[in-house]
Amino acid sequence: MQKFLSTLIYGTLAVIVIIYLFSAMHWPGFQDVALGILWLHVGAYLIYSLTAKGQEPRIIYPLGALTVVILVNIFKLGADTAWIAFAVHFFCVGYAAFHLLVKNYMGKNEISFLPTLNAIVVGVYLLAGIMKIMHLEFADVLFIGSSGAVAFMLLLTGATKGLKRQK
Repeated sequence: MQKFLSTLIYGTLAVIVIIYLFSAMHWPGFQDVALGILWLHVGAYLIYSLTAKGQEPRIIYPLGALTVVILVNIFKLGADTAWIAFAVHFFCVGYAAFHLLVKNYMGKNEISFLPTLNAIVVGVYLLAGIMKIMHLEFADVLFIGSSGAVAFMLLLTGATKGLKRQK
């Protein structure tokens, strides 16, 4: 059950990254799905936190972050300010980075090259978002590519968490 929930958490986070891509690029679609995916992600986290008693004390950080997202969304805080694009991007990068870079979070991953690749992908994603917000040349292409790479790495990391390699 925990393997399914951790894969669901990482999978829904990958979809949230793609929804953020659609939102930042002002492409139509995914608006109707965005709220459902967010609640599925929150629900998977809540169920995981109930089934993983005492095993993962760091789970409070993403649950706190999701609470902030829900409160900001409900009360429309900062929706008319200029800095909100930076805040949303840094939050999205930080949230994805937490899942990709924190060692042994929600299970151990035995693929040796994955942490290095995750760090590179998160760095490029951060840079691409800043370039996109500042409307620099080639920012759209880099942002699209890095968003896809982060989503893929989330799926790969989530699917391989807790798997034991036979030697």
